Amino acid sequence: MKFSEITGHEGLKAQLIQSIREGRVPHAQLFLGAQGSGNLGLALAYMQYLFCNQPTETDSCGECSSCSKIQGLAHPDVHYSYPTAGAKQVSTNFIEDWRQMVSEHPLMNVGDWMTRISKDENKTPNITREESRDILSKLSLKPFEGEAKALIIWMPEYLDKIGNSLLKIIEEPPQKTYFILVANNFDLLLPTLSSRTQLVKVPAYSSEQISEHLKSSYHLDKSRAESIAFLAEGDMRKAIGMVEDVDDNYSDSFRKLMLACYQNDLSTVSSLVDELAKLGRTQLQLFLQNGLKILRETLLYRSMDDYKIRFSGEHKEFIKNFSRSLNAKGIEECYTAINETIYHIGRNANAKISLFQLSLALRHHFIRKKVKA
Repeated sequence: MKFSEITGHEGLKAQLIQSIREGRVPHAQLFLGAQGSGNLGLALAYMQYLFCNQPTETDSCGECSSCSKIQGLAHPDVHYSYPTAGAKQVSTNFIEDWRQMVSEHPLMNVGDWMTRISKDENKTPNITREESRDILSKLSLKPFEGEAKALIIWMPEYLDKIGNSLLKIIEEPPQKTYFILVANNFDLLLPTLSSRTQLVKVPAYSSEQISEHLKSSYHLDKSRAESIAFLAEGDMRKAIGMVEDVDDNYSDSFRKLMLACYQNDLSTVSSLVDELAKLGRTQLQLFLQNGLKILRETLLYRSMDDYKIRFSGEHKEFIKNFSRSLNAKGIEECYTAINETIYHIGRNANAKISLFQLSLALRHHFIRKKVKA
């Protein structure tokens, strides 16, 4: 992957290139960025530039033998480690899936990856003890081409305590051996591991950057692009998903659920809950998080004069109408109830029971408002 293929981050790209051109390449770096920030793509472009035989001042050539192999994730001296599904698995067992996913979806998150490699979306990702041993074995070999070798660890948050077995080689690596850790959450990293890396902060995309990308790449009108950019909250992967897959935007499902709760239509609530429970834990959390955005917009519209709603179409009208159905306190209580449901589902609570309990709580707020009225 070339730097030119990555949206934004121009200043960071220049810094990374300069460090290579000046020979100041740390042996271990942590590319830390929120989901959808493009930190994996940056790490891959950085590695390609480092190994390129004919780099320019602004990018790798993309044509030499080294670039071609790295672009295909097939360079013999660049290794990859990532979460897998199942006990005693190693990354090389999933290398073909990895190559295809990175090629097609470089902004993928761990949920996308687990859906690809496991039939059970709720299966916990893991970087196994066997994987650590495999890493040590690979890095003990001499480079096949050139003088350097490298390892990119994607989502090292899943290393757990077995990551300590890598500490010695990261702290005292063989000559010209480079480590790139690509992570989303610093708090989930082993402190002993993160302390041995140089931090490269990859910022989340701004709403303006996402909006401009959507307008130029997908020819969206200004209003639609800005609405999606707002919902994405800096996550470029989520923004692109909402454009390419209309089912990724759960606003319509949330609107139907809220209307059923308002109308005290428990039969419809039950049917909607049955359908939503089939989404899987990751997608269900996205559905609820989208609902939180609608509630936030409702509260802002109710509380601020001349507030411009950042949804469009039916959802905009729903927010206007919904703002008259609950007062500020009721909206905040609904917000809290949804947040608690997200928490419990994230910890493997039964999805159907959690959603139905949430629906009853929402229904209670509506009924209470009607009684007071």
